[in-house]
Amino acid sequence: MKIEVTHVIKADPQVISLFSAFLGAIGAPSQDIKTADAVELSKTTTPAAETKKETSTKATKRTYLFHEESGTVLEVNKGEELAKHLEQGLVEISKAEFDRIQAEKQARIDKAKEQAENKANNETPEQTSETEDHGITIEMVRAEAKKLASSGRQADLKAILTSFDAPKLTAVPEDKFPELLAAIKEAVGEE
Repeated sequence: MKIEVTHVIKADPQVISLFSAFLGAIGAPSQDIKTADAVELSKTTTPAAETKKETSTKATKRTYLFHEESGTVLEVNKGEELAKHLEQGLVEISKAEFDRIQAEKQARIDKAKEQAENKANNETPEQTSETEDHGITIEMVRAEAKKLASSGRQADLKAILTSFDAPKLTAVPEDKFPELLAAIKEAVGEE
C-alpha cells in the first residue's frame, strides 16, 4: 500500500523548515523548499512493514527442510540460522514428511547392511562346501602337525608352512588343507 501526500504550505521559513524536519524524521524525503510563499511538497510513503525487507534469518519454530536433488533432509531448531539453507535450494516440509524420508533412509541403510551380511554368510557356506568336498578340517591338520612337532621336528613343520606361504596353520587357506595334510603325513612317515 502506498500513500501519497501532497502539501501546499504558505508559511514563514521557520514553519517550512520545521515541516521539512518532520518529514525527515518520519523517513520521507522532502523536495527542496525554495520560497516561503507557496511551496508544494510531495511525498510518497509506504508503511514500514512494506519497506522492511524480510531480513529475519532465524527459524521461528522447529523447521524441517528437504533438498530435492540430493534427497537430504535437515532439521533446524527454533532460533537457528534458516536463510542460508533456503538459499541453497532446501524447501520446507512437514514433520510427517521429514519422518517418512528419515525412515526410508534408515531402511535403505539397514537393507545394505543386511545384504553385506548375507554376502559374507554366503561366502562362508562356499568355503564349507570346499571343506566338505575334501573332508579335511583344521583339527585333522593340527593333529598331524602335533605328531610332527612332538617328535622334535618343529623345523620340518616350519619348512612345510613356509612352502605354503603361511606363518602358522590357521593362515593356510582351507582349499590347501589336503596338500598340507599330505606333506605333514609324509614328514611324519605316514602315507
